[in-house]
Amino acid sequence: MRADDFSYHILEYPFPDDFVAWYPYTKSERMGEHDRWRQWLVRVVEEGVPGVRDQMIAARDVESGDWVGVVWNSVAPTCPEIAHFGWFYVEDRCRGAGVGGRVIETCLSNLSADGAKAVMLPTQLENERAIGMYYRRGWHLSITDPNGAVWMVREPADYYEYYFTPEGREPIRAGEPEPADFVALDYLLSRPYAPVRLLPLELVGNRRFVSFVHDWDSATHVVARQEDRPLAVGAAVETEEGSLCDVFGVDRRAMAVAMRALVEIVPRPYADIAAHDTMRRGALEDAGMRYLSAQVVELAGAQINMARYIPV
Repeated sequence: MRADDFSYHILEYPFPDDFVAWYPYTKSERMGEHDRWRQWLVRVVEEGVPGVRDQMIAARDVESGDWVGVVWNSVAPTCPEIAHFGWFYVEDRCRGAGVGGRVIETCLSNLSADGAKAVMLPTQLENERAIGMYYRRGWHLSITDPNGAVWMVREPADYYEYYFTPEGREPIRAGEPEPADFVALDYLLSRPYAPVRLLPLELVGNRRFVSFVHDWDSATHVVARQEDRPLAVGAAVETEEGSLCDVFGVDRRAMAVAMRALVEIVPRPYADIAAHDTMRRGALEDAGMRYLSAQVVELAGAQINMARYIPV
């Protein structure tokens, strides 16, 4: 059995009926406790997801016609330079024949031809074989969490900072998250210096896809964007003290735009920012907030000095 014994297909919604029936990640017995992921994948293959282009790169046994391998990717038309990648699978009987490698290479070649420069994926730290395979193809570890979730990114050097830095003094506007923002927001939140205060809001990309699983109704969100390109995301959750706000981006001006818009729409806004985070503190001040007090809190098992800000 060789990789050339199989045909390789780039599938988009509506997916072939026999592929939908075979697709392993919509099966309850395979997904187990990860049912919300299964529900989202059912939507991908049976209904399509608005605002993004989902593809399945799939391998088929030429002789039997059976589907035997697949990997998924997703791109938003407004940021075609960034792609999601994942849910890789090869039938046991075909492993070691080169089918998986051919599926991945077909996917990467197709993404590159369509203009994708950054490709991100989630996996688990215990999945050493997969991590090694991704390393060999140009991915590197971006962020991990104590539960073993891993985020990996394949990208040109310095591309992350380049993508999320505004162009000149072109205007930056703020608004609610849109479906086309989602892929870029996951990429934005995929770095180790994503803010620790966003962890309780479940917005750090390696914990899950912001795009598909995050409960957007559980908090108030604002995205700062330049034309169609998301640059920063702000979030506020209700607490007994008011609306706890935070913002993340790589550019101070973009973060200030998101925070200013957020503070205007939530009741009793306040922010607790790590005292050493001078750029975020500067963005809050640019957004019209002022320093109120200092406190020490325990986050992720560590004692951290926090600075509280409130509107002027």
